[in-house]
Amino acid sequence: MSMTTKPTLSRILIFGASGHIGKPLATFLTQRDPNVKLRLVTSALEKVQGLQKDFPLAEVVVANFFDLPSLERAASDVQGVFLITPSATDEQLAMTNIVTAFKKSNSVIHIIRLLGMFPEFNRHRIPTALQGGRSLPVQHPIAKAILDESGLPVTYINSGASFMDNLFLQIKSVQAEGKLIWPEHRVPFIDPRDIAEVAGQLLLSHDAKHIGQFHTMNNGADWLEFQEIAVILGDVLGGHIPYDDSEESFVRFYEPILGPFTVKSMWHFFKFEQANEVCWALNNFVERTIGRKPKTVREWLVEHREALSEGLRLGHATA
Repeated sequence: MSMTTKPTLSRILIFGASGHIGKPLATFLTQRDPNVKLRLVTSALEKVQGLQKDFPLAEVVVANFFDLPSLERAASDVQGVFLITPSATDEQLAMTNIVTAFKKSNSVIHIIRLLGMFPEFNRHRIPTALQGGRSLPVQHPIAKAILDESGLPVTYINSGASFMDNLFLQIKSVQAEGKLIWPEHRVPFIDPRDIAEVAGQLLLSHDAKHIGQFHTMNNGADWLEFQEIAVILGDVLGGHIPYDDSEESFVRFYEPILGPFTVKSMWHFFKFEQANEVCWALNNFVERTIGRKPKTVREWLVEHREALSEGLRLGHATA
């Protein structure tokens, strides 16, 4: 393979194929190039039937990052890979197994690895509350370091943005109490479906110059605080939505939904993001890659207005 061009990837492996990025990616690849063979990975046996129904021409396999033989079977005779790991993954073990599996298969041409990290961030600045665990600021640099050292042909697509579909969770406080309860911090945004399209375009492209690169993604338009999200929500849904960023309200409302450990971890993570929010810069990488403007927060909210409006009584919202 030359330094600037790569051959067609005849078989592409998609991890997390039933998820909010993996599934749209499988759909995109199926529609864009029906000749590409897809191997879809899920770690849950109960999801196999649904994936096979949605993608009848694809091969669906069960594999686990911590079960090396299953990874070796999944990696056999694939040329392209979309690699995503669940939150709180032990990346040291998971990526060590990934490297072993793909070096054994010796067929991979291009791996797309999704990350979520502050670029060039000094790990010594990670606060104590986030160290020693499975948080993104700790685990994703570990994943990158292992893949860098492996020599595998990896492109990193870094989500320097909040997923817009997190609003399906964040709307719950508006539905229940008439106000948006969420820790304040300023962050860029991106639709996960646009991430899927970025990955698909890079995998189908014959341009090898992306191999070895680290691309940070956002929609190029929205770098917003959540008090601004509350205003946009109100505009789209048709009423005033007060905003509450207090820790007390966040813990009270979300602990019954997510559990105390997760809520505590999320609070510390969002305050960490707030303390480092100046590192983000809106860019046009996604637009250049997919050939159109990425979805904005307002456009996403309009698209999902009916689902988000369920149970709302905004005319009676209270602070």
